[in-house]
Amino acid sequence: MMAGDNSMSVGGGNFLVLLYLKNILYLGRYIIISMKSILLLLVSLASFIGQNYAQSAEGEKLGEDIKLWLKPGEHKVELMSIKSTVNPRLLELTSKILKAGQKNATWIRDSMATTTDSAVIFEKFGLTRAEYEEYLILNVPNKKQELVKTGDETLVIKYKKNTLTFRGSGRLKMLDSLKFNIVLNEPIYNGKELEFTNKSGAADTSNPFNSPWTGYHYSYETVEDLGTDVADMSATTISFDIGQLQSNGKIVLMFMLYKVENGKPVQNATAICLFE
Repeated sequence: MMAGDNSMSVGGGNFLVLLYLKNILYLGRYIIISMKSILLLLVSLASFIGQNYAQSAEGEKLGEDIKLWLKPGEHKVELMSIKSTVNPRLLELTSKILKAGQKNATWIRDSMATTTDSAVIFEKFGLTRAEYEEYLILNVPNKKQELVKTGDETLVIKYKKNTLTFRGSGRLKMLDSLKFNIVLNEPIYNGKELEFTNKSGAADTSNPFNSPWTGYHYSYETVEDLGTDVADMSATTISFDIGQLQSNGKIVLMFMLYKVENGKPVQNATAICLFE
């Protein structure tokens, strides 16, 4: 897969190693919340997010879909969770990468972009060449993720002045700070505007919902400079998906919030909901 020598040239295989490990580090900035939560998040994103969005007439359809799916009233909600299928070896290798990344944060910030020796890169990320290749193989999903029901809650949706508001019971209380502006076609969480990112959904049953479905994905992300240590980092990621299953017409609502301040998690919330 990679050249046998330690030289690195732009456009070569080893250059791709640099980019891949760099991406792993950036994804890993959320690992401080918990390894299990992060891998669950990554699996969720890989399972649900779909194709890019087309503007103009599609934008109008988006608005009409949202109005049909988020109907005012009280809804009985099925809470769902992705059944954990994380490989222990993948956890082990990911942990090694992230621990090494924290230890070598200053080198990564100052020197990684200009390094041309792949052996140094592997060392700074705590992996041997063989472990890196093993990590790539383990990181390829080999089967469809499975959703399991974890409980029932109530979600009340109200409509006023072109804005939908939400009030949830129990584990859906996190949605009380969420609003959706029908005119702008955007969710707002605690004053933060989530931008439309992609269409989400699937054309067949090869997804955790076991049904074709269509939907829309919105996101907000801000990351402050890593500084000299992961403990200096502050970041917020929020995502919101809304859609509909073709098999039974149920509405899909997914919400995720991770917030870290000075290297410590201060908020961590995830919800996968089905309702009529």
